Amino acid sequence: MYDTLKYYAKNNVITDLFYRKISLMHDIKENELLDLYNIRFIKLFKHAYKYSSFYNDLYGSHGISVNDIKDLTDLTKLPVIRRSDIKNKIDEIFNGNNIFKIKSYTSGTSGSPLTVFRTIASINVESAYLRYFRFKHGFKRGQPLVSIRGYLDKNSLYKFEKYSNTLYISSPNINSDNIDLFHSLILKFNPKAIEAFPSYLYKFYIELSSKKLKLDIPLAFTSSEMLYDFQRVKLENYFNAKIYDWYGNVERTIGLVQYKYNEYSSLPLYSINEFTKNSVITSSLNNFSFPLIRYAVDDIIEVKSDNFLNNIVSPEILKINGRVGDTIDLKDGSQVSCIDHAFKGIKNLQMAQLHQNDVLNPLLVKLVVENDFTINDENQLRHNLIKMIGNNMTINFKYCNKEDLTCLSNDKFKLIVKNI
Repeated sequence: MYDTLKYYAKNNVITDLFYRKISLMHDIKENELLDLYNIRFIKLFKHAYKYSSFYNDLYGSHGISVNDIKDLTDLTKLPVIRRSDIKNKIDEIFNGNNIFKIKSYTSGTSGSPLTVFRTIASINVESAYLRYFRFKHGFKRGQPLVSIRGYLDKNSLYKFEKYSNTLYISSPNINSDNIDLFHSLILKFNPKAIEAFPSYLYKFYIELSSKKLKLDIPLAFTSSEMLYDFQRVKLENYFNAKIYDWYGNVERTIGLVQYKYNEYSSLPLYSINEFTKNSVITSSLNNFSFPLIRYAVDDIIEVKSDNFLNNIVSPEILKINGRVGDTIDLKDGSQVSCIDHAFKGIKNLQMAQLHQNDVLNPLLVKLVVENDFTINDENQLRHNLIKMIGNNMTINFKYCNKEDLTCLSNDKFKLIVKNI
């Protein structure tokens, strides 16, 4: 009964209505879309000012009246808020009907988990955006889908949900003992697509490839964490698939998706994004009951232009580099991101993880390798790393098993583990 209610909460006539509106937004001219952004932003700001005690107090303390904000160009007059500012203020931010209030939780990968509130309406909007995104890549609702996203715990191996035609695989149970079962289940299921966190899908690939078990799945939809280039290459080759990534957060304050292969675009009228050097300042446009306006997300996203209005409607995104913490710190105070590039093209390497305690001690690189891994492979990897971080930092390699790598509490893999 619970699964049925959950399915229809996300898939109903309201979702269908939002889906039709979203599909139309993708076809309108940029200047018309910018007008819609402007209207939605002013409506959001006035609603938050009037109904949310948090924003009423915040803007009042900054001397901002409701009439001071007239259009999008006034957005930067508003203060930036961070997770630490709202963590203990979520009840003051929420201004909707408590009957429809639904809790969501961030993973706390930055060290500070956060509770946010959603409503049935905001969930319907999110589902409509997701449905349209997948439809654009040839996946229709009801087609067979495999899901590896932490839905099941250690006590369950798999579960089939008939309403959504989804086969759930338990991510904590992906290991050599269970991989044959998972392989046979998916072969019989013959899915059109698979959805997964990148680290879960990569872990699944490692176990399959270790036993030379092949699967052909045309589409893969990844989300919720960094999709590294070296992961994409290996996954697409092994599954004979095309991967389309959805970059977002639990707060639903930003949505960037790959409509074109390996190119990110913003979801129309989903959020307003201000791209800065060390973060993205985001404003969600689809959850008036829990508004987050100018909310800082500590991810590094490179864009071609610094044109504020153009980046709201159609930013040209060069690279999503991940969290600020997904960098190596150097002795001169600089940081190196995109460190995953060093692992591209290294043969016979299954997995790797970099550990940094401080800038003075050696950088520890844990390696999980195949039998054919040679000293030449190691030398090539060392060469690649030195090209990126220079000669001033010692690099130590440690060969280990998959179980020796550090995972987060939700069993997600992280390429860089820092204790600085």
